[in-house]
Amino acid sequence: MHSRRIITFIAAAALLLGLASVAPAGAAAKGRYIGYSAYKKDPGRYHAKNKVVLFFHAPWCPHCRETDKSLRKDGVPAGLIVVQVDYDSEKKLRKKYGVTVQHTFVQISANGKQIGKWTGSRTGKDIKRKTR
Repeated sequence: MHSRRIITFIAAAALLLGLASVAPAGAAAKGRYIGYSAYKKDPGRYHAKNKVVLFFHAPWCPHCRETDKSLRKDGVPAGLIVVQVDYDSEKKLRKKYGVTVQHTFVQISANGKQIGKWTGSRTGKDIKRKTR
């Protein structure tokens, strides 16, 4: 009887800490906001059940800071991964996707092909709404 309580307690704690998933099979994964260095290590991991959008961010850009704050505070919708890319240092990536201004969003496929590009989104919901 005592071991059953312990197992129940551990299972409840795992759910509360987010260590166990209760999403149905095939459901979109929880949305995430990550840095480009994390994404580069294993891009395929993020594309499995998600749409991936690169967010070309500059710390000196007021709109970028506003979007960053919103993504951190309000989160990212399920099924969406937003990857923060440093606009100033990732010049090759900017060139690859034809990004000429900060606060640009580029949706990409698992093989890195551009699916869509836009500017101006301020929230995770708006970013997801503009994905294909």
